[in-house]
Amino acid sequence: MSASVALEDVLKMLDKCAPGYTIRLANHSRVVTFSNRVYPSLPKFEKLEVGHIRKMARHFGILACAKACGVA
Repeated sequence: MSASVALEDVLKMLDKCAPGYTIRLANHSRVVTFSNRVYPSLPKFEKLEVGHIRKMARHFGILACAKACGVA
């Protein structure tokens, strides 16, 4: 079983590490946009697997900050 993180904690991390990000709901996921990059596959669940968060953080170039926040 993978470790999971509450969506609330992920949003706090994005506030700190990706200022100016936007997030919207799509049909099957959340779409996160930051710095002219789009991560279209963040799950809609309230608990997110750490793997999804790490993949998104690498995509946006904020992995070190996400790790410092204790989310990734």
